[in-house]
Amino acid sequence: LPTTVTMEFGTRTRFLVMVLLLFCLTAIWSNILAFNFALICMKPVANATDASVNADRYSFTEYQRMLMTSVVAIAALLANFPVVSLVNKFGVRTVFVGLGLVSAVGTLGMPFFVRMGYEWMIAGRFLQGLGFAGNFPVIGAFAAKWTYYKQTGLFVSVLVAYVQLSPAVSMPASGSLCTAFGWPSIFFAHGVATMALFVVLAAFYRNSPGKHPFVGEVEVNKIAVGKATVDKKLLKKVPYLAILSTPAVWGTWIGAIGNFTAVATMFLYNPLYLSSVLGFSMQNTGLTAAIPPMIQFAVKLICGVVSDKIHFISEGNKFRLFNSFAFFGCASFLLVLSFMGTDHKTLNVMLLGAAAGVLGATTGGFFKAAPFLSKQYSHFVTGNISLCLTLCLLAAPIIVNGLTKHQTQEEWAHVFQIIAGVQIVCNIIFCICVRSEPCVWTTDDWIKRNSVKDSNRMEKSESTKI
Repeated sequence: LPTTVTMEFGTRTRFLVMVLLLFCLTAIWSNILAFNFALICMKPVANATDASVNADRYSFTEYQRMLMTSVVAIAALLANFPVVSLVNKFGVRTVFVGLGLVSAVGTLGMPFFVRMGYEWMIAGRFLQGLGFAGNFPVIGAFAAKWTYYKQTGLFVSVLVAYVQLSPAVSMPASGSLCTAFGWPSIFFAHGVATMALFVVLAAFYRNSPGKHPFVGEVEVNKIAVGKATVDKKLLKKVPYLAILSTPAVWGTWIGAIGNFTAVATMFLYNPLYLSSVLGFSMQNTGLTAAIPPMIQFAVKLICGVVSDKIHFISEGNKFRLFNSFAFFGCASFLLVLSFMGTDHKTLNVMLLGAAAGVLGATTGGFFKAAPFLSKQYSHFVTGNISLCLTLCLLAAPIIVNGLTKHQTQEEWAHVFQIIAGVQIVCNIIFCICVRSEPCVWTTDDWIKRNSVKDSNRMEKSESTKI
């Protein structure tokens, strides 16, 4: 059977694995985003004449809403380094499947948690945050093990596009579910879908292509081109000090902060802006909120492919070009939006879509730079991009709730201006720090040389004890 399937898949099994992984990443992020939509759906109807209308509906203070968003980031932050270490030790399959099931349980239980009390909701959100901690470490590990070096941009762009695919799918689905079946159905649908996807992942995924029954020798050899050839035991030891002493790595992480300052704010709070400021109905809010991430998703895929095909400029300059186009473009549209009123709602939505869309070019910028610079240690460097996202998830509710108490366009203008300013500063730092070659600590010679130094130090230490 494996031989037959391998022949049918040809040398393309890695693409099937990539798509499955994309859906699983999407499910975990969708669980987090769906909660914000459900909060809008479960709000009591104002001036309702029939008391039954507001049965099983709930409202929360600004502080409670902020904490329910922040606890996701806190959980992901606490789990970030342990998850990176576990992925390095046990691989993607065991760790990611476990985290996916945790996210599914937290989501499926949310209707019950809401009815049981606020503290239980916090616990459910904490579980969703734990599940999310694995997303970027998994992308980094997959890029290191499964990608052919000429297709790194494509693979990374597809996988990180889960950030956009999630709201593009979740928002309209949540709007329809809310209208047809009520707010609990949002959680049940997302939880069941997540559970099903991770069961399939557990059955189909392998930590390396050489262990997959559907991957033939031709595909294994193709993927192996450009990979480190030193002993696997040496690769398990991550050179943390060398990585943390590299400006290019810090520049990549700062670039991630610029990106996720916009992404976290727009995708978490677009439904609130559309419904409270622009006055869209619940159904239209779900559909309209899906437009910006759909545009960004398409741009991500296009730029991921294009960045792999450009060969007349250095990798470092490609990173600078794509990142600058994304950040400066997004900042420009947000600044224009900040000076808009609410008389032309279609134009407001178009500017939001343009700002989100142009940000998709980051797949040729810092997103591609992370695995390029770190190669076999991408699970750590790319993995810590999730740390940047969690910090932005912590900051987003503080910024939005602190500046938009009355939900007016004038208040939101300050939010858009802050995002634009952060992006401009972060892009300048990224462009200064990023480099055109993989870091020296990814080379076989450096790894072997430093492993010898470690062995010598251990021998001296042992001889001193004697």
